[in-house]
Amino acid sequence: MSVQPLEAQQALQHYDLAIAKRMNSEDLYFFRAESNYELGRLNAALIDLDKCLEYRKDHQKYLLFRASIQYEMGAIDAAYKTYFTLCELYDKQTPFFMLVVINLEREMYNKARQQIEDNMLRFEKGLDFWRLTAEQQVSLEWHVFKDYSLALKAQELLLNVKPDNVSYLINRLSLYRLQGLDSLGQWAENDLQSRYNMNKLPIDLYKKGRIKVGDYSRLNGTVEDYRTFRPHLFENTKYSRFYISASGAILGKHWAGLIQDAQDSTILLWDFHRGDARFRAVALDTSYIGFTQLLETPDSNLTYFVETRILNDSTEFIYPAGTSSDSILRSNEVPFKEHPEKKESITPFLQVKRDTI
Repeated sequence: MSVQPLEAQQALQHYDLAIAKRMNSEDLYFFRAESNYELGRLNAALIDLDKCLEYRKDHQKYLLFRASIQYEMGAIDAAYKTYFTLCELYDKQTPFFMLVVINLEREMYNKARQQIEDNMLRFEKGLDFWRLTAEQQVSLEWHVFKDYSLALKAQELLLNVKPDNVSYLINRLSLYRLQGLDSLGQWAENDLQSRYNMNKLPIDLYKKGRIKVGDYSRLNGTVEDYRTFRPHLFENTKYSRFYISASGAILGKHWAGLIQDAQDSTILLWDFHRGDARFRAVALDTSYIGFTQLLETPDSNLTYFVETRILNDSTEFIYPAGTSSDSILRSNEVPFKEHPEKKESITPFLQVKRDTI
């Protein structure tokens, strides 16, 4: 087995031969267990490990190997029992951590919660098992118990150890928002934008061009909000909201960007897309809070987007598909212009002559 590259099948033949010749040795059974494992013969590997444990009961190395194989096979109850035995006999970090992993999989959340608290004190702060345990605590308190303050506390501890970890920074931002800490949330969002500007984010975020700024649980799924780093590269999208089912399917999307009022360049407007409908509204607040307020505004309080084109002898108005004449007459605002080249990116419009309204 020590020959490189690994020749597990050839090694297995030698171990079989040695054992057949009654060269009984726990080492032979352990080596054969390793060979069987490398070949994907997990049940055979467990049988060899059980033989090893007959030679030396409760030996740490044999129990750890058996527990990991049981877990890999999906026999989580058997794995839990083996890891529990290890915890009682030895002061090793892996078994204590794996008990939590298995209890989370079994949805025994209260038991896992207590074990996490114990492990946070047991493991040395800043090292791998402590960090992984703190991540378990963030996820459990956030998504299961909805104790956002405790989840945020654990996330802050992680950031004390790894202050530039972007996943931790995004989690903190979402936890600020869940607790209604709007000022801190905006500060955290601006910090991420600053890191983007200074090339301090992972390359995959530059490829996506956006970062999550809100994460909310709903009865039938989740709502995720994103901020686009460079809106002009993404059809003027500054913020977007995705509605995601429990299975992970995207059920809908709303998004908005900022434009100047055609009549007054000092006024900014939200260019807001609610599904296929497109609206505009005065942007009193251009931050994330303004975007979320926009999402809660009824359609009746918004102005439908209207594009104008100057023809030879008249002005043509182009209204969104599905716009009723009543909603057009109710709007006293002057339509704003949009560059003709952007027309192909807009949902189909109905063409209505001035003299028809």
